[in-house]
Amino acid sequence: MKLAINKGIMLLRSITIGLCAILVPYLAIAQQFVGLAAREYASIQQVPYNPAWVNGASTGTEVQLFGLSAMAGTNAYSITRKYLTSGGLGNGSAATENKDIYKDMRNNKKYAWGNVDLLGPAASFNIKGIHNVGIYTRFREIARAGNIGKLEFELMGEMLPEYYYVPLDFKNTGFSTHAFAEVGFSYGRELINDYTNKWRGGITVKYLMGFCAGSVYTTGTRYVQANEDSLASLAGDITALFTYNLNPINGPTAKIDPAGLTQRAGRGSLGLDIGLQYEYHENANPNEESPYTYSIAASITDIGAITYFADTGSGSYTLYGNLEAIKGFDVREGETSADYVARLVRDSLLVKTDDPEKFRVGLPTAFRLNADYNVTPAMNIAVNILLNMRGNTRDIYRAAYTNYFNITPTFGQRRFKVSIPFTFVGYQTVVLGAIIQSGPFYIGTNSLFSTLLSKNLKNADAFMGLMFKLHKDRRNYYTY
Repeated sequence: MKLAINKGIMLLRSITIGLCAILVPYLAIAQQFVGLAAREYASIQQVPYNPAWVNGASTGTEVQLFGLSAMAGTNAYSITRKYLTSGGLGNGSAATENKDIYKDMRNNKKYAWGNVDLLGPAASFNIKGIHNVGIYTRFREIARAGNIGKLEFELMGEMLPEYYYVPLDFKNTGFSTHAFAEVGFSYGRELINDYTNKWRGGITVKYLMGFCAGSVYTTGTRYVQANEDSLASLAGDITALFTYNLNPINGPTAKIDPAGLTQRAGRGSLGLDIGLQYEYHENANPNEESPYTYSIAASITDIGAITYFADTGSGSYTLYGNLEAIKGFDVREGETSADYVARLVRDSLLVKTDDPEKFRVGLPTAFRLNADYNVTPAMNIAVNILLNMRGNTRDIYRAAYTNYFNITPTFGQRRFKVSIPFTFVGYQTVVLGAIIQSGPFYIGTNSLFSTLLSKNLKNADAFMGLMFKLHKDRRNYYTY
């Protein structure tokens, strides 16, 4: 996503957004399979979100060919459906404020978020009737920006004269993007089974491969504008950390070399997921498999971090500005991230206080809770919750998932299902969508009806995938 450097706006435009413009390859890109309930057909698709679901292999080998999810959202702007359907984003035409996009002026902190989740080939199988083992491949990119106050956001791009000499404060404001891949090895087994109550546990150890990362973060900066072209004062701190492959070809347009993004700029490391699942079987029968009445599952995912080598220009800085021209902060033609920062240091607008050679980016650690109830053999109601557990450090704005609360009724049986996910996404946004599962194939979006019924949109997502279950006949040990 291109971030325009518009003349006349304050610090977030001049420093934080200026650096974001040359760091971000794309912001509007993606969240994960929210509301999808594929466990009755095959659970291999769910293993990256709770390793206890690898125990689905106890009733037969499971194979996933692919899964793809993409989601983006913001509580700061709404974009018109007409602009999207006319191909405005696709052809790169700039959106016009108050025509194509509108600011949300509710009194809350403003954020934007996105992530893409690509699941590659995966398989799970049972060993000796006790051990359930799975392996999967996965690629993700996560982007997040914000924590901007209402007044500061209102004045971005349009500094009104009545706010000259009015202090604007940016606290814990920033942007981050993180792209990485993983190969996960999952192990699970049944812990307790009295036919009525079944407990299963699982753990995933994954090898992580870091591709690129970048963060721009200020713990506290105060900006005071004197007039249309000059600052009265600027004081605070900013930390910019980025890998070499996030340098753009052309500064103001924030173009990224696609070949660079396929290069690994980070070290390999290990990550961990842990999970637990419980099923209650009201009509338990030791002589045959019975459908569960309800199920509850909880997990903590993405424990770990990846180390990256910092590119030239990365570091912590103190900001200084007094009666300086605002245009001095603009990104210039052909200017890379390192060039931009070096020029601000030469102009004494930045003073470097730390010069790191490496930096660590934590995985998007999250707590996930899932519960579902089989109302009838053809109707299921599920509740899904994700809570972000990744906080900012003193120099990194967190790359993390957005909290959500989801309710999904599903109608149909194993061969064909229709789901209607209703999701409260973090920061006061609500979406309503639809999911279709036909045998091994699923496709859906959490924002279908929101998109069709609203002229202005704040969230968009879609996902699809293909997986197979190779059922095996279970020997009956209890009938004589």
